[in-house]
Amino acid sequence: MIEPRKLFDLSGRVALITGASVGFGEAISLAFADYGCDVACSDLDLAATQKVADAIRAKGRRSLALTADTSKPEQITAMVNKAAQELGTIDILVNCAGIPQHNPAEDTPLEIWDKVLDINLRGTFLCCQAAARIMLPKKHGVIINFSSIAGFVGVGRGANAYCASKGGINTLTKQLALEWADRGIRVNAVAPCQFMTPGLKAVMAKPQFDPEKLMQTWQSNIPLGRVGQPEEIVGPVLFLASDASSMVTGVVLPVDGGYLAR
Repeated sequence: MIEPRKLFDLSGRVALITGASVGFGEAISLAFADYGCDVACSDLDLAATQKVADAIRAKGRRSLALTADTSKPEQITAMVNKAAQELGTIDILVNCAGIPQHNPAEDTPLEIWDKVLDINLRGTFLCCQAAARIMLPKKHGVIINFSSIAGFVGVGRGANAYCASKGGINTLTKQLALEWADRGIRVNAVAPCQFMTPGLKAVMAKPQFDPEKLMQTWQSNIPLGRVGQPEEIVGPVLFLASDASSMVTGVVLPVDGGYLAR
């Protein structure tokens, strides 16, 4: 039996986190280091990612800054192989990388649809696939995907491709969990509501939206009455990454202030 105080301990493990330079990815990367994990951080902005890696090393953990466009299969393969080569393996993959989208369905350009699906859904699958090729031979690994409340319900505001991509992540997560469960890999996802990340602030700054009205709408739809803060995603993700959830796989965990309970 695992000692309860050690259930969340990630000592001796290596995580690869995409979208690691800001918001959710940054908060998770730093928290994992606090719990003993070495972390390979990846994002498009290498300079910003390097700052996160430096902060992790300042905590006494090994870290590596990488850059990869998750719409590019060859860049995903290079990212995963580099992380495993430099840090020895990959025990945990957290797929934070993703982009939003706001186009009325009747006017959504095909290139926008393809870009959102390529980054959010295909990119998530390819990262899972590449990491699993490292995890399967050792019969151990944990994968955590980022879905959204938009994977369960429509959210308006022209998020058609985004909703489709997150709905796909939900069923992809369950499928991969079934395929890999008997070979030692657990696959789960988290589904946040609106959190005050740089991405959300960028949405609020779009000229087609009234930021005050937008915030009021979000808060009125969240039973807790507020949007989340990036640090509040850490606990659920840490739970799914650690031995505390050793009997949990194929779950899409809402972290939504009660949004989906309405």
